[in-house]
Amino acid sequence: MAFANRDLTGIQDFTRDELMYVLDKAALMKQALHARKVDRYRLAAGKDLLAALLFYENSTRTRTSFEVAAQRLGMNVTGFAGVDGTSVKKGESLRHTLDMYEAYQCDCIIMRHPLDGSARFAAEHLGIPIFNAGDGKHEHPTQTLLDLFTIREHLGRLDDFDMGISGDLKFGRTAHSLAIALTKFTGVRLHLFSHPSLAMPQELLELMQEAGVEVTVYPTLTEAAQKTDVLYQTRIQKERMPDLTEYDKAKSISEFTSKIMEKTRDGFGLMHPLPVDKAAPSIAAELDKHPKALYKIQAGNGVPTRLTELALALGLMGNDFNGEVFRESVCSDDFVELLPIKDKPPRKDVSIRPIRNNGVVIDHMAPYMEEILTQVLKVRERRDIYRAATVKAASRPDSKESIKGMLMIEDRTLTENELKIVASVSPGCTVNIIENGTVTFKYQLRLPDRVCDVPGMMCTNKGCISRPEHQESVSPRMVKVGDSRVKCYYCEQVMNTSQIV
Repeated sequence: MAFANRDLTGIQDFTRDELMYVLDKAALMKQALHARKVDRYRLAAGKDLLAALLFYENSTRTRTSFEVAAQRLGMNVTGFAGVDGTSVKKGESLRHTLDMYEAYQCDCIIMRHPLDGSARFAAEHLGIPIFNAGDGKHEHPTQTLLDLFTIREHLGRLDDFDMGISGDLKFGRTAHSLAIALTKFTGVRLHLFSHPSLAMPQELLELMQEAGVEVTVYPTLTEAAQKTDVLYQTRIQKERMPDLTEYDKAKSISEFTSKIMEKTRDGFGLMHPLPVDKAAPSIAAELDKHPKALYKIQAGNGVPTRLTELALALGLMGNDFNGEVFRESVCSDDFVELLPIKDKPPRKDVSIRPIRNNGVVIDHMAPYMEEILTQVLKVRERRDIYRAATVKAASRPDSKESIKGMLMIEDRTLTENELKIVASVSPGCTVNIIENGTVTFKYQLRLPDRVCDVPGMMCTNKGCISRPEHQESVSPRMVKVGDSRVKCYYCEQVMNTSQIV
């Protein structure tokens, strides 16, 4: 079964076929729920299945709709809503809290947590299905499935339409997940509006554009709303903004009003993941009963979609799926290329004295990377004799491209793991193994598909669960996304290799 025991931690981990299958099944569930056809949705009756809802942050709709969905399915529920009264207040780590619920034989965990990438860590750590109910500012994939369900229910399609997203595009995890999901469909034209300080992250814009999504950014909410079939309005999240003066500016231009509604298309639909902050409303209260306002229907769609997600992950349905199944990219450990050795004597007219006997020369690094390599190779801790500098290549001293970093270490060999560390922080460099004054091996290093175990490596996202200041004991891991770019395995922050140490 394609869905049995599957985690739902990120919307990217599902194919279009899988998404459409979930939506189709959820539509049947919605019909059954409305008609009270109990035998069609109480699929867990008599199976003694237990769902743990671990909500480290406040929630009304997500927590309640998951609880209702589990109960309608025939499951029992346990867990907590807020960390007051739990051992989290005593300093317990996420790892140990998860261990307890698995030890109590819970069959799945639905989790909301303030740290980006926490759901991915939980899925890696445990052997039961994990549902990401929001991890920091990263993603909210179960919200996205009910959003897609609502869009399709309203328009009758998920291809060839104009979608707007407005409000907090920087910290809004619902906006991030929806933007990613839209890349699965064809002919989607995306219209964005936000205060400049809350713009969509550049890496998400690049992902959408690479997938063929046409993206337009507007200077006003009115202009964006006029161009859309459906507008996804989001709350300005005061609790996530470091600068409250920017919050005041953002909220003043981000309210969807009756005047804006008057200028929308005939078939327009207004969505919102909710809540609407009554002190700084993102939608005027008088629009709540407007026929184009979809957000009450949208919230209600959380029960059939989440019920379907639970049933699929627990193997209660899904036998008839026959579409494309998501497959993780296969990682290769091949990062070393053996180069031919040119037989030539050591140069004397250079700015850094060559190794005359035994050792290793790391050459053609990016300028000033040599200091970082001395750290990750622990040259000083080992008390190695070394020379490091940024120099001009003797063969092309007047060329800008000739400036390079070099590191020479006497009487040192590099293990395969150390070569991988060098490749991770300085891809494209060459490594020369010197024996008895002669180059015996010459390698060129490429960025490995997986980057880990690099001393001092750290995700640049301060909200990532792998950051040491959060004390969650999660070792950082990176995945290659370009010749010199990686993304965090947990929070998906994109970085240049020069930034990770």
